[in-house]
Amino acid sequence: MTTSSDHADPSTQPEDTGTNLLPEQARATVEEIKADNAALEEQNQIVEAQAEAVAEQARQLAEVTEEVLEELRENHEG
Repeated sequence: MTTSSDHADPSTQPEDTGTNLLPEQARATVEEIKADNAALEEQNQIVEAQAEAVAEQARQLAEVTEEVLEELRENHEG
């Protein structure tokens, strides 16, 4: 027959210190991943803004280039 003191004795319980740490470690890992994701999202927003700026500069350059080409054609023909 087992008594309640047998259940409270750590020497009779399976060693589970690793599993006790696992949830805490898992939470720490989740927090680390969340922080990494937040940093990546911030970087993504920066890169998107830079890409939009570069695309706008490319559009402007293409427009100016077309205007210069038209002027050159007109000068060459005239």
